Amino acid sequence: MTYEHQLSLRVRYRDTDCGGVVYHSNFIDYFEWGRTELLRARGASYRAMEEAGDQLVVIDLAVQYRAPAHYDDELIVETRVEYAEGVRIGFSYRILRPSTDTLICTGTTTLACVDGTTGRPKRPPAAILERLS
Repeated sequence: MTYEHQLSLRVRYRDTDCGGVVYHSNFIDYFEWGRTELLRARGASYRAMEEAGDQLVVIDLAVQYRAPAHYDDELIVETRVEYAEGVRIGFSYRILRPSTDTLICTGTTTLACVDGTTGRPKRPPAAILERLS
């Protein structure tokens, strides 16, 4: 199961530290933004899942920083579905600065589907799995 989505974004001033460099934790937000837009592009949404009683929660996260990004840089967030096994869905990410052909960072997340009421793990809805394949 692999599906890739690209999101273009521009670094906001609020995303940077006093040196004008994107603060490290903001890349995690960029991953989430990419993942949300990948789902939307495939006809799914977190909102619809939550309204149906399902939630996706991050259970594992890894980031490898390669180069700094700065205020007003245009970045591309490439998000890819790597697998869906049992209750887990794995995503990988690459963030690039296209103007200089620079790899800024890479990362992965593993999300688990849980029941929104009990918090117990459950298989993702078949409709979501179909949209991601």
